[in-house]
Amino acid sequence: MARDWSLGTHYPVDATPRVARPEAAEREWPLVKSVAWIFILSRLFFFEVASLAYIYLPHAWVEAPEGTLPPSGSILYHITAGLWVHWDGLWYLSIATYGYRNRPTATAFFPLYPLAMKLFGGGVISGIVVSLLCFLLALWFLARLVTLELGPRVAWYTLLALAFFPTAFYLNAVYSESLFLMLASGSLYFLRTRRYWLAGPLGALATLVSMYGILLAVPFFWFIGRREGWRIGRLAHALWMPLGLSGYMAFLVPRFGYPLIFEKAQSNWGRHFEFFGVTLYQAFQSALKAMPLDFHWHQLFALGVPSTTPSNFFNLLFGLGAIALLVMSFRRIPFYLWIYALLALLIPFSYPANGTPLMSMPRLVLEAFPLFIGLGSIMARVPWTRAAYFVLAVPVGIILTALFATAHWVA
Repeated sequence: MARDWSLGTHYPVDATPRVARPEAAEREWPLVKSVAWIFILSRLFFFEVASLAYIYLPHAWVEAPEGTLPPSGSILYHITAGLWVHWDGLWYLSIATYGYRNRPTATAFFPLYPLAMKLFGGGVISGIVVSLLCFLLALWFLARLVTLELGPRVAWYTLLALAFFPTAFYLNAVYSESLFLMLASGSLYFLRTRRYWLAGPLGALATLVSMYGILLAVPFFWFIGRREGWRIGRLAHALWMPLGLSGYMAFLVPRFGYPLIFEKAQSNWGRHFEFFGVTLYQAFQSALKAMPLDFHWHQLFALGVPSTTPSNFFNLLFGLGAIALLVMSFRRIPFYLWIYALLALLIPFSYPANGTPLMSMPRLVLEAFPLFIGLGSIMARVPWTRAAYFVLAVPVGIILTALFATAHWVA
């Protein structure tokens, strides 16, 4: 079989990797180098942009969770670490430091990421280390998964598209996206290689990072049913995800008296159930109102309390782009991955926030990570799309990273 040295060996479609031998390790070296270089270059890019923005651009006022304050430190500390703990990062830092402390709003932030932070020390730097390590492992799992399904060339462009996506700076930050991406991609990789006793527990852990983890039950059910002939014993592995979420709910009952309080807490941000068509219509209206503000530099980087209004324009663009990519990916990626991406997009489109219908959409695209496999497939086969992607993604990424670094609202 032909080999593409851009990302290692292309396994046959039904092959399951075996225990590595010295020769196998040598063949995997191109994969290791590719993942390492993509990780290093992309993370340095976002770190550099964020540091320069923090130094030279106006800062917004940061709102800390109740009972806590943003961490203090030297200028050097904030340039290198402190700028990565804005917005939701402050909530995760607060939970890692003080626990949930009878704060119902905090339950919207699932426990595994702050627990991982605490295991590494509990501070801002610990959160950054956890995010970086998890993203590196996520790239590895994703590379192996895509190589098995679509070949090394598609895997190479999938990693590039993900690592340099405009909101991939969240994978550096004190946010749970990296941990979720690692667990979800690892779960699907082991599902694909039919190692269900590894895939299931990883999927269960993903539900302790994000509500999106429960969606993994659907690709599990579909893939196992198709491969194993709908045998009940095998299909039971799809129950790992509800089991993981039930563990968090059981934790909440004695502390707050209500197992679904994390869903109720979303109302603090104005989130509510809505038909996705209504959400899209509202997103168009909000974007039209925001457009004059989005292109006004002083409005984007205004001093004082940051506004979420300008983000409506970006929210719509990312939402429409995700829908287009979902449609184009339908015949390009395996169905069990495509159905997960569909469900992951339905959540923000069916659960809008008042005044900002597609709130956090630029970041939530990362949760629907199989879309990047579809994008990688397009980039691998249509040469002009590679340059077009980076011409668009890099400047948008610079702007959004600068906004985040200066505590302005992005997603």
